[in-house]
Amino acid sequence: MKSALFVDFDNVYSGLRRLDLAYAEAFASDPLRWMNWLTGQLPLPADADEGGKRRILVRRCYLNPVMYQRFRFGFSRAGFEIVDCPPMTTAGKTSTDIHMVLDIVDVLLSPTRYDEFIVFSADADFTPVLRKLRRDDRRTTMFAAGATSASYDASADLIINPEAFISEALGFTDEEPLAEKTTDFDGLLAQAEAVTWSVVDKASEPVPLPTLTRILAQQVPGLTASNWAGRGTFSALLRDLPLSPLRIDREANCLLDPRRIGTERATADRLPERSPSAQGERPASHGVERVPNAPDKAVAPTPHNPATQSAGALTAAPPAGIFQLAPAPSQAEFKQQVERVLSEEVAASARPIAVARLAHTVRQRCPGIEVDWAGCGTFKRLLEAVHPQGVQISWAQLGGYAFDPARHSLDFIQDNTQARGPQGEQDARWPKVAPMLQVASFPELDSAQYRAVLQALAQTLREGPFALAAATKRVRDLCVDQHVAVARADINTLLRALLFSGFDPAQADSSVDSLVVLACGVALAACRREGMAVDDEDRALLLSWMGAGD
Repeated sequence: MKSALFVDFDNVYSGLRRLDLAYAEAFASDPLRWMNWLTGQLPLPADADEGGKRRILVRRCYLNPVMYQRFRFGFSRAGFEIVDCPPMTTAGKTSTDIHMVLDIVDVLLSPTRYDEFIVFSADADFTPVLRKLRRDDRRTTMFAAGATSASYDASADLIINPEAFISEALGFTDEEPLAEKTTDFDGLLAQAEAVTWSVVDKASEPVPLPTLTRILAQQVPGLTASNWAGRGTFSALLRDLPLSPLRIDREANCLLDPRRIGTERATADRLPERSPSAQGERPASHGVERVPNAPDKAVAPTPHNPATQSAGALTAAPPAGIFQLAPAPSQAEFKQQVERVLSEEVAASARPIAVARLAHTVRQRCPGIEVDWAGCGTFKRLLEAVHPQGVQISWAQLGGYAFDPARHSLDFIQDNTQARGPQGEQDARWPKVAPMLQVASFPELDSAQYRAVLQALAQTLREGPFALAAATKRVRDLCVDQHVAVARADINTLLRALLFSGFDPAQADSSVDSLVVLACGVALAACRREGMAVDDEDRALLLSWMGAGD
């Protein structure tokens, strides 16, 4: 099958970015990977010749060079013709749409007969050209990283499922941490190290840790989004950086250089300036000789005198209240920590604990473990490798549970299809609500499930930075804690629909009522887009469905 591919880069990249920055970066930086998936694994459209194989002869990428010039090389290497579409207005509007339509028509009229046209864009402006291709007996395949209209979807012979594209084409499988796929942890650590030394060197007094946290978040792009370079917390990041002989003063909550200040300093003391001789002893990288992550000796207390203070005065132990930056635990030590956490959590709980919730707890109490889960690759495999005392794992119920067989029973857990579901004829609101949910691409959940999901989402937004994969797991876990079973796939469907419709987790109001209004607004906007008549009674029914609980 001869195919032609047209990629609206700006549209796809921004759509994937709404879901997760890692998805967008993977799409943009490694097009060869998903191109191989298109030619080798994506099924052919309906009515295509059986046994045929897709050959993408035309590959064109329409890209804004002002914003995305850094991704140009990857697409060139993948054999794309790159059509520059710079901004044409002060609002940043480009001419991508008209370029793509003209090129599609040009390829349609070329002497070579192209059997399939593949369009990567969620822009409904391409609906007429897709219909023209159908009239000319050409197959059409569409990928949209965003909300689309029903007419646009109906104009394509094959719609690439975004979940399949993310998991299969981009390689983000369910068990893999998102940040590991595209985030350069070593690069982030190197930048964080350089910024930390720069801040300490320029400071005239010990650097407060909250100040350092804010500076790193601002000056190292992607550091917070990567969960502190995969270390989980800011403190764990500091312990992994080669910062010897710097010290963290727990009492003062600051980072200091003990060669420049005596440990008996008063709170208001200012740090002395480094002498030229002290600076000369430091290597070119940061101006201080140190062994990364190795314990070093503390500086003996000396009078606060810049002229006599020596950088080489050493004692055998650090002063009280100050600890050295220790190396990350080994795999064996991580496993021991996990066993201890599991035993403590299960022993303290009155009922079985969802495995998803335990994973969240382990990440918090064992920072950095999610990088490779103590050499096991996934949390599930780690659970199979450890043997915590008094803990058993059951995978028979909704995502798995940890429990103490001597104290706990799994009887209270009900399967999703048995406990709750779309109530249909049991709820008089369902016939009116169901079409509104469907047109918005929302999952078919009952009222109590929607209320539980939105409550859990509100709590998840308050807990820290948002990442789609982690958020779906966390929301599912919190729903289980409320004894409301919701499939993770349904949670993902709802969050994806909200994100595609402009929901910004970083700016959103995290109150439950605001999220209820947001979800209803997205559904009603979809109804207006599709010309579905909605009256005040329908709006009230939808609002009650989203927010009224049982």
